[in-house]
Amino acid sequence: MIQYIICLLGLTVYTADGMKSSIFKPFLIAGSVILTFGFICIWTAQVIQPKEEGEGFAIIGWRFVVGGIVSILIGVISRNFGHIAKNFAYIRYRLGRKSKGHKYDELYKP
Repeated sequence: MIQYIICLLGLTVYTADGMKSSIFKPFLIAGSVILTFGFICIWTAQVIQPKEEGEGFAIIGWRFVVGGIVSILIGVISRNFGHIAKNFAYIRYRLGRKSKGHKYDELYKP
């Protein structure tokens, strides 16, 4: 079931022989390129003398920085999805389990 959901989201690609190949590296490379371009835009905004013209570069730069971070996070989550899902299932199991006690514990309440 989890593998089917991962395939629907496009986080895992299956090759012709059925081997699972991660797309961690493309997301990491694309995220680092976008992140670098964002920092270059922010640096350019600080170098440009008329501050009114530089504000647009700064806004665009911050958008690229956020996009690069999101791309890298998608790559990391796609690589470690099985481990993350098992941890969430364990935490949900631990929080959902309560001691039931005896069925007559609630009869006598002073």
